[in-house]
Amino acid sequence: MKNTNQLKLLLLTLVMSFAISCDKINGNKCDCDDWQSQVPEGTFCYSDEGRTKEMLNYKEVIQMLSSYDRTRIAPLEEALGYEDTRANTFDFVQFKKYLGHVENLSKKAKIKITGISFISTAKENHNDTGKSYSSLIYIPTTTIDGKQIAFDPVQSAKQGKLVTFKEMLAKHGYKWIYNTREEFEKGKRDDYNYRMKTVRENKAGFMFALPQDDELLSGAGNHGHLEPPY
Repeated sequence: MKNTNQLKLLLLTLVMSFAISCDKINGNKCDCDDWQSQVPEGTFCYSDEGRTKEMLNYKEVIQMLSSYDRTRIAPLEEALGYEDTRANTFDFVQFKKYLGHVENLSKKAKIKITGISFISTAKENHNDTGKSYSSLIYIPTTTIDGKQIAFDPVQSAKQGKLVTFKEMLAKHGYKWIYNTREEFEKGKRDDYNYRMKTVRENKAGFMFALPQDDELLSGAGNHGHLEPPY
């Protein structure tokens, strides 16, 4: 028993020494070739690679903000009767937790995440104001036939196959028409009646309720802080 305990202590010391040595390489243990064997499953690590290609300069930022001011503020205020939301803020730590969870689910479903879609939505009666303000939801995408297609990592992991966002929305009574221009032109409505259906009809013509709670779970995120100009 004594020898066994000594062996365990020796192995633990070696593992800790390895982790510390890894940690010393550029201050990031992920720089070790074998770092994945030293962290729990479902842990993902990224290193600072310097300024990235999507980072803007202030000339670009001001051009985009000014373009919004010129083309969006007046039409939206006229349509709504008040100015719409301008900023959506998401908790940084919570967003990283979200990314870790959906990446782990996608890995289990053998789906490679190649992007994140931020989709325009609106929250009705925001904070009991009686007003509907623009918001954003986000969901991962994968590349299919050269296009970024939004998919649901929760349902994909559960079903063991790729389940697209469009499929899940249709299942719950909403028609997604934004994958292609052709779908949009064919699917948009002139009467603006896009209300969600509470029941659906199967092929036999029988009416049935929406699925149980576990099938209502999605891989989309939101719960950010809206900043409308009250």
